[in-house]
Amino acid sequence: MVINSKTLTSTSDIYTENYIKIGDHGAIFNNSTSALVGLDGTIDWACFPDFDSDPIFDSILDSKKGGYFLFRPRGESKINQYYEEFTNILITEFIQNDKIVLRLTDFLPTSDCSTLNFPEIHRFVEVLSGINVEIYFKPSFHFGKEVPQIIENKNGFLFQGENSSVGLSSNFKLVSGPGIVYNDNLFLGAGTYQWLVISTDINYIHKVEEYKSYQRLEETRIYWKNWTNKITYHGLWHKYLLRSALVLKGMFYEPTGLMVAAPTSSLPESIGGERNWDYRYTWVRDTTYVIEAMSMIGLKDEASKFLYGLMNMIHRDHRLRTIYPLNETRELSEKILDYSGYMNSGPVRIGNEAVDQLQVDQYGSIINAIYHFELSGGIVTLQLWDFIVEILDKLKQIWKYPDSSIWEFRSVPRHYVYSKLMSWAAFHFAGLIGKKLFYSADYEDWARIENEIKEDILANGFNSALNSFVQSYGSDEIDASLLRLPLLNFLEPTDPRVLSTIRAVETRLMNSSYLFKRYLEDDGLKGDDNGFLLLTFWYIEDLIKMGSIGKAKDILESILSMSNHLMLFSEEMDLKTNDMLGNFPQAISHLGVVRTITLLNNEFKKSGNAGILKYA
Repeated sequence: MVINSKTLTSTSDIYTENYIKIGDHGAIFNNSTSALVGLDGTIDWACFPDFDSDPIFDSILDSKKGGYFLFRPRGESKINQYYEEFTNILITEFIQNDKIVLRLTDFLPTSDCSTLNFPEIHRFVEVLSGINVEIYFKPSFHFGKEVPQIIENKNGFLFQGENSSVGLSSNFKLVSGPGIVYNDNLFLGAGTYQWLVISTDINYIHKVEEYKSYQRLEETRIYWKNWTNKITYHGLWHKYLLRSALVLKGMFYEPTGLMVAAPTSSLPESIGGERNWDYRYTWVRDTTYVIEAMSMIGLKDEASKFLYGLMNMIHRDHRLRTIYPLNETRELSEKILDYSGYMNSGPVRIGNEAVDQLQVDQYGSIINAIYHFELSGGIVTLQLWDFIVEILDKLKQIWKYPDSSIWEFRSVPRHYVYSKLMSWAAFHFAGLIGKKLFYSADYEDWARIENEIKEDILANGFNSALNSFVQSYGSDEIDASLLRLPLLNFLEPTDPRVLSTIRAVETRLMNSSYLFKRYLEDDGLKGDDNGFLLLTFWYIEDLIKMGSIGKAKDILESILSMSNHLMLFSEEMDLKTNDMLGNFPQAISHLGVVRTITLLNNEFKKSGNAGILKYA
């Protein structure tokens, strides 16, 4: 079944300056890593064996130096790309003269066993009409710094680097050049069916049949379909929610239970800008949002594993950091590579300097996630309760500190209103959890601090001249994180100060397509900020909270229509063109899809089927 597919007029439509547009990609996943597959059949990003390993394909970050694997018909084609239903198995079809001439099926082998990892990409080639194809296989070694030795045998080619290797097992006739094997004009007759398998960290190329691709495909198909059967949601916009859930699941690193914010690094938030970050790590804040979203659609196992894994990780580290590597042995130090960047938008970074920032809001984000986890039927053990108490003991000391904000400013720390708001939420929601479960704590002290923070925010975070809460104490700037005000019950959604703040955010930061900038101030980085998609989903939640259900429905459907041909979202959208920007696919954008669809569907369920027509 083809889900939400689109047909392009020609192959050439997907390129801009020799780069495949960010939104013209699909993503395939297993329980350890991911790969991007362009509409033209190019795999231009893949890290092996793990999300945060060095990439074996990375031409999306430098079209000249980077590695890639291309397989496509020669000449112009129309293209149809879609997922096999209920899976992360990706199919790309090439159409010439109104007939499908070539079909590619790409997947990463996936297993229920979290410690079993197949560091392989399997690609099935089906030729439905005789065609000439071009094949180029150029793996990357240490971001283009090393040219590998190529060893050929009857089964394929082994690319051998100093400390790593990449193999291509294939029955296709290819020739080798420096760092590459290819055939730029290979005729394939109708009825040709062949597998190609890319494998990593191997010493020998085996026959392609020995990789048992048909068996791996069926195992992978069963894995994803069994997993999607656990999702309890069956309401409106189901296909979008299901795809977002599959993307979120795909970003889990099963060996440790952690999750990446996105499987890519340094895809720019603006073309020509320098807001290019490595997102192949676990952000505590993003983690907590995903716990909430998973809980809402019945995925309590995933939410529990993730939440308790987060607790154990913080205990092992003896502190709460902003970012964690997927494996505790990995480094997070930030380095700039000698790559030009996507469409020459450098710098290209690996690692992330924000790891040591103080971001006070994440403490409250954890408590808020546990609150919603418990509301959805999750079990809060005494060990998790003790973890909550530890968080609040720390927050008692630091809530008054200036920090780097939710937006990870690399400037002088300030007293950001959102950080204070989430500190208030930590004490508020912890009290609700504990009293409901009859757990012991110093509730009087928590209530005292909760009130102290609230008074502090009202006294210093509201600008009477602007009639709005502001980004930071003493500031005249408006910050889109203030969209969370109605969602945390800090004040009533109908409070004039809340309503005027939302109006100020709309006026200053929202465009006609309901996309929001995060802020307007100069953050010291080159390039303009663009539409940060999570903010639109927060805004839709605000409208639901305020009873504007019809408007919320219209905006949700408008934003869903901005997803790509596979219902995938990046981090940002260009405010002028609506092109996708930033790392892709992005976890927080997809959890926004899950949350808003679930919440809006609940509103329609309350009003019965007539409510859908009422708000249409």
